[in-house]
Amino acid sequence: MQDPTSTCVRYIRDKRARLLAECADKIEQFEQDIKDLVTKIENVRDDIAKIDREISESGSLVANLRDNIRIRKLARDVAATQAEIDSYDMEGAAKAKRNFEDRYQVEKQRETEMQSKVKARLISRSK
Repeated sequence: MQDPTSTCVRYIRDKRARLLAECADKIEQFEQDIKDLVTKIENVRDDIAKIDREISESGSLVANLRDNIRIRKLARDVAATQAEIDSYDMEGAAKAKRNFEDRYQVEKQRETEMQSKVKARLISRSK
């Protein structure tokens, strides 16, 4: 038979060895869990970065859409202004301008002659 003390010592030693092995297994498991969590955190950070980029791009998209709406409105305004310009009688305006230019010189000369006559009469009366 074996000594009960040696059996107890062996049992305690074996139990500690078994506990140490279990502790080492748990440490390995926790280290693996930490690695998995780090990977998940990196994936979440990547997802957040993608969402941030999408938000940023959507902001520039909204600005682009606003610019497009503004440009289309300006194009409509330009078309309306061009239609108004086209509605004017350019030939009639050109003809009226030529008539004015032709008659202006004649009338201006006539006015000058009349002023001269008036001055001459005033001078002759004052003498």
